[in-house]
Amino acid sequence: MFAIILAGGAGTRLRPLTYARRKELVPVVNRPLLEYRLLNLKEHGVLDVVLACSQGMREVEDHFGDGVSLGLRISYSYEDKPLGSGRAVKEAAREHNATGTLVVCNGDIITNVDLTAMIARHRDNAATLSMSLAPVHDPWTYGVAEVDGDLRIHSFVEKPPQGQEPSNLINAGTWLWEPQMLDRIPDDESAVRDGFSERVLFPGIIADGLRVQGFTEDLWVDVGSPERYLLATRLLLERMTRGAGVDVLGREDARIGEGVVFEGMVAIGRGARIGAGARIIGPTVIGHDAIVGPGSVIEASALWEEARTGEHAHITGSIIGAFAGVGDRAVVPDAVLANGAEVPEDRTLVPGARLMPNERA
Repeated sequence: MFAIILAGGAGTRLRPLTYARRKELVPVVNRPLLEYRLLNLKEHGVLDVVLACSQGMREVEDHFGDGVSLGLRISYSYEDKPLGSGRAVKEAAREHNATGTLVVCNGDIITNVDLTAMIARHRDNAATLSMSLAPVHDPWTYGVAEVDGDLRIHSFVEKPPQGQEPSNLINAGTWLWEPQMLDRIPDDESAVRDGFSERVLFPGIIADGLRVQGFTEDLWVDVGSPERYLLATRLLLERMTRGAGVDVLGREDARIGEGVVFEGMVAIGRGARIGAGARIIGPTVIGHDAIVGPGSVIEASALWEEARTGEHAHITGSIIGAFAGVGDRAVVPDAVLANGAEVPEDRTLVPGARLMPNERA
């Protein structure tokens, strides 16, 4: 079985972080975002993967290559121009001879969808299209599914007015497509549009009386903004620490000074150094080879690889990009520092500050 991952987005809502790094390679708990999707596919026996992506994705191919290090077979389908969700799938399937039932999915979400069970339900119901659905508190900001008691989908409402949602179940970005789905996508320019699948293709399947089956999942995060990034960090840390039976992950691979205090859920990357007397308050991630200076406090934040702080810095609710630096006694509240940004010693940033790559505050 083939999977086609839609991975052509620009990551605009994650800026300024994505000015310096592709969204798919943004580290979430010290692992590239896209890797979580790839490992989920592998867990359920889907080993042939095609990334449908823009020309700007070459660094993703440089990172993952042919997928052999993950036990997968990864290939790439590059678009010369944006094709939209439906046409991108059709061209990728055609180029790589991907036949049979396809797993189609977005590459910028964290999910633990049980593909094995989803495929079984898809086949049991002779569905033409199956879709993962996630319950959310704000369905009016997404595409919402109207379902019956068997989770058969009867209609979609794209971003309905608040209070008029047919359910709290949203299109969660994992689908199963039968081959006839591809036949319904025109080869002309009419299919080259944003949202073609959601606005034209999927409603057309329902209108023709074909089965569209829903399937719920219990972990789903769209890592589309700094706030959602930190949410994904917390949810993953909850699962990872619970599974390991400890609150602090990776400390055996780090250099930890005397008197360091850990509170709550923390992940520490390989080669990280945490100075004497520092406090690390979860949910927090310290990246590979990152440096936390003596006496510093890091709370509910994520430091990427080789980020560094001086002595007695205070960082809370923030994302500190790769190679970024926070000086002695600096205070960084609810901020985002892109790769290479610098906060001088004794500087206090305004809450919500955003620093561009290599910018000095």
